[in-house]
Amino acid sequence: MSDKKLDAPAFHRRAKRLMDAWKAESDGPDSLLVIHGKTAPDVYNKTIAIHLWLFGYEFSDTILLFTKDKIHITTQRKKAKILQPLQDAANAVPLEITVISKDPAPENQQAYEKALATLKASGPAVGTIASEEPSSKIVAEWNTVYSGSQSEFTSRDIGPLVSDTLAVKEESEIKHTKAAATAGALLMQDYFVDEMAKIFDEEEKVTNRMLAERVEGALASKAIEKRLKAKVPDVDMIEWGSLPSVQSGGKYSLALDAQSSTDALHAGTVVCSLNMRYFMYSASVSRTFMIDPTPEQEKNYAFLMELQRLLVTWLQPGEAMGDVYERAAARVREHRPDLIDSFGADCGFVTGFELSDSVNVLAAGNKRTLAAGMAVVARVQLEGLTNAKATDTRARTYAYQLADTVVVGAEGAATVAASCIKKPNDVSFFFNDDEEPAKAEPARAKTSSAGSAKARGGAARAPTTRTSAILPSKFRSDEREDESSARQRREHQKELLSRLQADGQRRFAGEAGTDGEEARTVRRFESYKRETAIPREARSGRIIVDERADTVVLPIYGMAVPFHISTIKSASKSDEGEYVYLRLNLVSPGQGVGKKDAAQDDNGGASFVRSLTFRSTDVARMAEIHHGITGLKRDQAKREAEKAQLADIVEQDRLVQVAGQRPQRLGDVFMRPLAEGKRFPAALEIHGNGLRYMAAGRSGGTPVDILFNNIRHLFFQPCDKELLVLIHVNLRNPIILGKKKIQDIQFYREASDAAFDETGNRRRRIRYGDEDEIEAEQEELRRRRQLNKEFEDFATRIVDASNHDVELDKPFRNIAFTGVPARANVLLQPTVECLVHLSDAPFFVLTVADVELVHLERVQFGLKNFDMVFVFRDFKRTPVHVNTVPMKQLDDIKEWLDSVNLAFTEGPVNLNWSQIMKTVNKDPAGFYEDGGWAFLALDSDAEDDGSEEEESEFSMSEDELAESESEESDDGSVAGTESDESEGDYDDESESGEDWDELEAKAKAYDDKRPRAGDPPVDSAPAKRARKR
Repeated sequence: MSDKKLDAPAFHRRAKRLMDAWKAESDGPDSLLVIHGKTAPDVYNKTIAIHLWLFGYEFSDTILLFTKDKIHITTQRKKAKILQPLQDAANAVPLEITVISKDPAPENQQAYEKALATLKASGPAVGTIASEEPSSKIVAEWNTVYSGSQSEFTSRDIGPLVSDTLAVKEESEIKHTKAAATAGALLMQDYFVDEMAKIFDEEEKVTNRMLAERVEGALASKAIEKRLKAKVPDVDMIEWGSLPSVQSGGKYSLALDAQSSTDALHAGTVVCSLNMRYFMYSASVSRTFMIDPTPEQEKNYAFLMELQRLLVTWLQPGEAMGDVYERAAARVREHRPDLIDSFGADCGFVTGFELSDSVNVLAAGNKRTLAAGMAVVARVQLEGLTNAKATDTRARTYAYQLADTVVVGAEGAATVAASCIKKPNDVSFFFNDDEEPAKAEPARAKTSSAGSAKARGGAARAPTTRTSAILPSKFRSDEREDESSARQRREHQKELLSRLQADGQRRFAGEAGTDGEEARTVRRFESYKRETAIPREARSGRIIVDERADTVVLPIYGMAVPFHISTIKSASKSDEGEYVYLRLNLVSPGQGVGKKDAAQDDNGGASFVRSLTFRSTDVARMAEIHHGITGLKRDQAKREAEKAQLADIVEQDRLVQVAGQRPQRLGDVFMRPLAEGKRFPAALEIHGNGLRYMAAGRSGGTPVDILFNNIRHLFFQPCDKELLVLIHVNLRNPIILGKKKIQDIQFYREASDAAFDETGNRRRRIRYGDEDEIEAEQEELRRRRQLNKEFEDFATRIVDASNHDVELDKPFRNIAFTGVPARANVLLQPTVECLVHLSDAPFFVLTVADVELVHLERVQFGLKNFDMVFVFRDFKRTPVHVNTVPMKQLDDIKEWLDSVNLAFTEGPVNLNWSQIMKTVNKDPAGFYEDGGWAFLALDSDAEDDGSEEEESEFSMSEDELAESESEESDDGSVAGTESDESEGDYDDESESGEDWDELEAKAKAYDDKRPRAGDPPVDSAPAKRARKR
């Protein structure tokens, strides 16, 4: 213990705070007595909290005596030596340290009597922590001395005083609390969720306690430690505040000290609570996970999540804790009175060294007020809920709990210390989908980076797809389920569209538009710094093309006037008789109607020359000048194009190579696109802050460095049903590779390599039949599995090396669809965060979080294909079109879009999106005020319900119906006579079996009745009447 150093300024600052709060009490005690006996493991009480708060350590067998003007500390010799520097600090609270022996001794008796005398001098009222009874040999000695005079004193509880003082935290304490919350959130979403999903997916037999023990052991794993190091300064100071709690199967206890049961983990409702400490400061996070929830359960969870969001906004300085609870209970009574009996008895508590402060609780009747700097565990609970549709008795009763650690700010609402997954699509799992292809994919429904995914709400469901045109079932119950799913999708889309509308109005409130184009102004150029720099040849009145200065010097009124090549729009030469004319068109504002000519001048009084014409008889000289100006203009345009191409290139950091050891490598891989030259295999290496690929070639190697902070998406695509196994990197900022700007880089290996082909060996020649072909197929399958494992393991190592700043994504082939994003019809595969095509160039990577809306065009009966338009949240980006998508995949695509919370609309025709986006960019605020994207939803799913209601409003009276039927019968008797008779004749003929002679006679009679050419016209109406008679 001798190596411990105390923070003297912090001790005296905090001791003064405690004493000032004590003195401010009108009926406070005359002295404060805090006795710490033997330290017990995993026990945190107010005495320990005072020691940790003042000293940063626990000092067992120590007596703290606070008087109005001094602090008296009675402790053992080694501890007194550590405390000694506190007496010498500047601005110190008066401090007196008395040393006692570890074992009973006469000097101990003198020290206790001295402390007792100080108590008597201070006054009869002694403040102690009533709920605690310390014990040790030293405490027993003190009690022996104190008991003789105990009748002279009256004890008063200082627990509330200690709670109120320690509740308000300094900036350093808030950082420790946030670090503890960060550790809990990381363990919850990066370990517990994956482990629980794996257990359910593999149907592993695990109890609640076994899963809790796995979570407890995960804190010591290297993978979690690496992730924590990226977010927490000192990982070694992270510890459990209490054992993790996992509850499921109908038995729930939402108390803070609830223990995990030995019952089997049940795939129904799972409640997990994690309590963490960092430098002894506590934080708590609790989440509820739903497996195959019913709509009623989803509705209850959505209400609880919204209630917790409001609860955080109500935690403001000066608010009474009891009033906060009453507001929450009142909202439950108002909006969901059926849940009021299940609502918890409190809405949280203040946390610190003690996980739960028993004094500062958000419960009814508590008059204590919130203050800035308090760390509060904001939790909402629903207990004893019943699922009437459950067939499993263990799933019939369930409970919900949401808890987060928040910090009360000086102004405005409290802030959450660490974000953790909470939205319905993050905590809902669907394992019992009817479609088999959907079961093959991971059950976890993830969102975007949030990022995406930043960012989208609403309940999401795992997409259920149908890969065949044949209906899976003909039962009416299945049809009703499809109708129910479609109805839920329409309701979800209405919610997403309304959310887009509200978000757009908030984003663009009061913002002026830009027409989607940058304002162009007349640029100014400087050809020469001074007049003496003009070439001497120009003084003779000749036209000079100065390539060094990118300037054309023209003689005007006997003076040499330089014109930068950027000011010359075009040059033309024409011959007329013995003269040759050179015309120079100059750049000036307002001369054209195109975008390039829309330049504006910021000097309204300036005059511009639009063109200059020169005449000469020297044809060769004028041709040379024209050629020089044209070449100079061409070179300048090339430089401008290269400059524009490199405009979004961001300078990258330097790659930190691994020192002292060989980097992790993936050998014999090819890269696309090629850097230069022919294709050669090389190794991909993992270094400290990025990847390096040494592109081999005949002239040496050119390293290609990719830094982790520049990787936006990392994909692994297996070689199942593909020719290549690959790792694909999508960059945040493009890099220059050779002379090209590259946004996507791919590292791959061919799955069917000629080196593995054994068709020409001896075994093939001496064996006949199908055995060798079967063996070859099995060998190829084994090789493909090996390639998949090798590439996926390396991709996982990339994620670990980046401290999970880069996350691995994998395409879902079973919900893929075909379309034309560029030139060819390709297979587009959704991933967790993107829609991709990685098999062939050009690659296609579309991030779902960047998309505002998806519009489906040419959706109408009779067409075999439709088009998709992805509109981005950044309206200045051109919408992306995916054309010629098969109509049979429309429902699957709608289901996928709805599952990733993307609002979509549909229409029968293609729209002019360049004009639409120009209108939107011109006035985005006005666009949303006029309804936003509602004009696209007229023919979409979101409007189907309304159209059905409108059609159902039509009704016809019985008189009108009878009248219409009589009119139809009259018309039908005239128009349908001929057809009826012909049908009757056919029936008679078929029954009588007439021979050919009779048929020819009837045909001749029919021809005689038909009018011939030249015959007078015959009215058809009398003919019909005659036949009718």
